[in-house]
Amino acid sequence: MNFRAVTYTLAHLAIIVGLCLIAPLVVSIIYFGDHPSGVWIWEIVGFSIPMALCLGAGLFFHHRYQSHSELGRREGFAVVTFSWLLLTLVGMMPYLISGATASVTDAFFETMSGFTTTGASVFPSVEIIPHGVQFWRCMTQWMGGMGIVVLSVALLSFLGVGGYRLLKAETPGGVTFEREKPRIAETAKNLWKLYVLISAAELILLKLSGMTLYDAFCHTFTTMSTGGFSNHSESINYFTNPWTQWIIIFFMFAAGVNFSLYTQLFRLRPRPMLRNPEFRLYAAITAVVVLAGVFIVPMNGKGVEHHVRDIVFTAVSIGTTTGYATADYDQWPQLMRLIMLLLMFVGGSMGSTGGGMKVARILVYAKASARELHRLIYPNAIRPIRVGEKVLDPKIVSNIMAFGSIFAALFVFGTIVMVACGYDLVSSASASVAALSNIGPGLGVFGPSNNWAHLPDVAKWIMSLLMLLGRLELFSVLILCTSWAWRR
Repeated sequence: MNFRAVTYTLAHLAIIVGLCLIAPLVVSIIYFGDHPSGVWIWEIVGFSIPMALCLGAGLFFHHRYQSHSELGRREGFAVVTFSWLLLTLVGMMPYLISGATASVTDAFFETMSGFTTTGASVFPSVEIIPHGVQFWRCMTQWMGGMGIVVLSVALLSFLGVGGYRLLKAETPGGVTFEREKPRIAETAKNLWKLYVLISAAELILLKLSGMTLYDAFCHTFTTMSTGGFSNHSESINYFTNPWTQWIIIFFMFAAGVNFSLYTQLFRLRPRPMLRNPEFRLYAAITAVVVLAGVFIVPMNGKGVEHHVRDIVFTAVSIGTTTGYATADYDQWPQLMRLIMLLLMFVGGSMGSTGGGMKVARILVYAKASARELHRLIYPNAIRPIRVGEKVLDPKIVSNIMAFGSIFAALFVFGTIVMVACGYDLVSSASASVAALSNIGPGLGVFGPSNNWAHLPDVAKWIMSLLMLLGRLELFSVLILCTSWAWRR
């Protein structure tokens, strides 16, 4: 393990985080009159201290550990995992210093939930949080959505410390980029350009729909990242304009699509997207869940448009692992609750900001199962697994199958932990998958109308670990638990 290269890269990540803290600090200054002077001062201090620490430590280690050695596989995985831990440790400081919470466990949980775009919250009422900290809370999801490591590759291409390894290890959805361009930084820049462009479009539309600029920023951050935090306890139900909810539905769905497909779409070439097998299955799953909901869920006096909107919103929110809520789906019929639980496992597309197992993996699981059934009759047949026109490398198929096995094992582990803490089986299972798939709300006592504040501290730390594992596609974290990662 080349610790000099790892430390050098983390130093630059710290500098980026320190610069990002300027935005919520400015918001705190703008809203200085909305809170008592004592609260406002500690809010300013809450951003100033971590900013100074990040910039100071980042510059110090940059000069002390200057290195131009290439990051290998081990270093790439180490940087990705350690960067998320660094982000969480720095990001929790504004919560503690500002007085938003006095619990280190709660601050860590909320920050990890933010950067992993999970959206599980320990705050029963988020309105008590100062404006700057609220803004930072939502901003952490936007930063984590596309990935602070990808951002570092995009902005700091001059580092020369293995941008390809970082991008491959961290890119949301586990998508693998080929080295088609002379500088992998160009790929990272294109990802962030798309992310910023689509975010800007949502920001404008939400503002035009009647949101304040502050609300529009917060909900753009948490929609495009499929994070689900809101600066209102009622979540999206706070906004009564139906157009606001339809706009959010559209951008949630868009955030769950593989971002690489947008390159062709913006060139007015929609065919690659429409013919992409993962996108078609992603859209089909959403449509089937919506159709089932329309017939299963009672209207309860709502108008047709309102009823359909609630179904579509919930299906897209859970399917993309965003976690927003306009309806308490935990009160729906049992069959629909089961469908919602199953949808939590699926998640968005590879290369999207969504969590879960990913639609492409579900597609490969189905094809691999069909191949094994085929082999029972034709044991000597050669039947490669294809996704569209591409034949998957057996190593990729093996990786995907291993991912599914580990995901299932971690889901069982999380469920056992929650049951051991005294929760019922439905609540425990939904909390486990909600953390591992980075969704946020689950079922039972973790439903969309509840929060996670009642969790025992030990459960909060374990759920935080599941959030990290789910966000970093399991392997990036688990590989560091083996001796192979540390051998020279």
